[in-house]
Amino acid sequence: MSGAPLRVGIALNNEIRVADTVATVLRAEKLGFGEVWLPESGHGRGVFTVAAAVAAGTRRIGIGIGIVNPFWRHPSLIAMEAAALDDLSGGRVTLGLGAALWTLRALGESDSRADKPLTAMVEAIRVVRSLLRGEPCVDGEVFAVRAGARLDFRPMRAAIPVYVGAVNGRMLEAAGAWADGVQLGAIVSPGYLRWSWERIVAGARRAGRDPAELDLASNVLVSVGRDARAARDAVRRVLAYYIYRVEPVVLTTSGADPDEIGRVWRAVAAGGAEAGAQLVTDGLIDTFAAAGTPEDVIRRLGEYTAAGLRGVLAWHVLGPDLQTALRLVADEVRPYVT
Repeated sequence: MSGAPLRVGIALNNEIRVADTVATVLRAEKLGFGEVWLPESGHGRGVFTVAAAVAAGTRRIGIGIGIVNPFWRHPSLIAMEAAALDDLSGGRVTLGLGAALWTLRALGESDSRADKPLTAMVEAIRVVRSLLRGEPCVDGEVFAVRAGARLDFRPMRAAIPVYVGAVNGRMLEAAGAWADGVQLGAIVSPGYLRWSWERIVAGARRAGRDPAELDLASNVLVSVGRDARAARDAVRRVLAYYIYRVEPVVLTTSGADPDEIGRVWRAVAAGGAEAGAQLVTDGLIDTFAAAGTPEDVIRRLGEYTAAGLRGVLAWHVLGPDLQTALRLVADEVRPYVT
C-alpha cells in the first residue's frame, strides 16, 4: 500500500473559459480542498497558461499538472515551465507527464518518436527530473537534449514532484521505477486501480525502490446531488465517450460486463457519444463512477480507497449542478472518505 496521505481533491477539464476555471478553483480553495489537477488534452486551453492564472488567483491549493505531453512540448521546456510555475505559486506544483498517444493519433500529430513510447517517456521523465533537481541530465536518444543541460535559474524547491499519467502495464512499471507517483486518468474502476498498483509495485521493486514512498492518485468520475437519478444520468455521456477511447486494459480489468461495454462502444463508433450514452447501464455507472447522493458517493469512494487509491480526484461532471456538487463533496463526502 502507498504511504501517501489519503485526500480528496478535484480534477477539471480544459473545455471551459480560463476565468471560469479560476472561479471554480477559488471556490474549491474556500471549501477547503487541498489540490486541483488541470489537464492539457486535445487542442484545448494550454495547461501552463491556465495553471498560471490559477496560481495567481489562489493562495493555498496545490496545483497538479495532469497531464502534459512531451510529444507536444520538449521535456526541457516542460521543466522550465514547471519551475517557473512553482515559483509563481509559492511551491504548490505537482507535475504530471504522459504520452496521450491516442490523442496524438486522433489529431494526426503523432510522429516517429511515438514509435518508441516507453523509451520516449522514460527519457522525458529523466530529463525533466534532472533539470528540476539540478542533477546530471542524459544524452537524448528520442529527444534532442544533452547530458550537460541545466536550467539557467534555481527552482524554488529542490524536488518538484513528478508524476506519470500511465495507463498500460509497461508504463506503470516505468512510473514505479522513475516517478514520484502516478495519476490515472479517465473512467478508472477499483479493479483497474488494483491491477495498476501491482504493476507500479513491480516496477519500483525492480528498481530497488520502496513502493510505499510512491503516491497513487486518480481521476474518479464523480457526480453527486440530492437527486440520485439526476446525478447518475449526468455521467452517461462522459462514460460513453471514454469507453470508446480508453485502452482496452482499462475496461478488461474493471469487472464490467463485456457485452454492455461492446454495445456502448459500437453505438459511439456509429453515432457518437450521445448515441452511446443511451446504452450506458446502471451496471456500467456502478463500475466506472461514484454517482448518486452523498451517501452513495461515500460508499463508492470507500471501494476506491480500499483498492489503494490515495489521491481521490473528483473529476469532470462533479454533479448536475457544479456549485452544489462542490459543496456536497467538500462538506458531506470528503470528511467520511478521508
